[in-house]
Amino acid sequence: MIGDRPVIGYTVELEDPLLIHVEASLREPLERAGALALPLSRATPVDRIEQLLSILDGVQFCGGADVDPAHYGEDRHELTKPIKANHDAFEIELARRGLERGLPMLGICRGIQVIAVADGGKLTQDVETLHDGARRHRHGWQDLALEDPGEHWHDIFPTPGSGAERWLDGGPPHVNSFHHQCVAATGERLQVTSRSADGVVESIERTDGDGFAAGLQWHNELQWHRDERFLRPFADLVDAARQYRLTRAGELERR
Repeated sequence: MIGDRPVIGYTVELEDPLLIHVEASLREPLERAGALALPLSRATPVDRIEQLLSILDGVQFCGGADVDPAHYGEDRHELTKPIKANHDAFEIELARRGLERGLPMLGICRGIQVIAVADGGKLTQDVETLHDGARRHRHGWQDLALEDPGEHWHDIFPTPGSGAERWLDGGPPHVNSFHHQCVAATGERLQVTSRSADGVVESIERTDGDGFAAGLQWHNELQWHRDERFLRPFADLVDAARQYRLTRAGELERR
């Protein structure tokens, strides 16, 4: 913690020039909401996780490669690629330990999938071939940040009373997306809180009362500067991280 700013680590894809290009979009909303944002390489060895958890007040997982279905007990679909084993190992274990501790977490695109798998959930490996009636969710990446992405938007239907409903309140319930995999099932701690018209899971949230964790299948990091509603999930993460830090500090004082 620096001053009153919680430290939030955000995973980045250092080997992918495309994702390096959007790094600022991942960092800036955290800073805008009051956090000290710390980049985390996805190639970080698993044995560094405990050290990271000793300094982090929250984690944000971003988009990237497909998750290896071996992590949820399935064979690889022919369209599941590429797989980056070291990224899976680091992020899934970080999310698993984070869930156990009540560490605040937010996942975007691949990030929602990582959190779901860490919670014991499963993924649909390709929405077009494995999800009945699914429309195409994988649009051109370059279009996602447009002020009016047109056909690249699609409506979602949030659960009443959910964070997703509150985040999108005050405007059209539509989002942008770039993915071919999605959450098929969550574990015990997380619940689906919104779907698209074709049934694809669009958001999940922690509902067991032991901390803030949420995942978004859409790319709010590319729209928050145009629409304040897309900043709200980042703000909730930062608020939860601030409370997590204060609670942890109180526990240390009592020891």
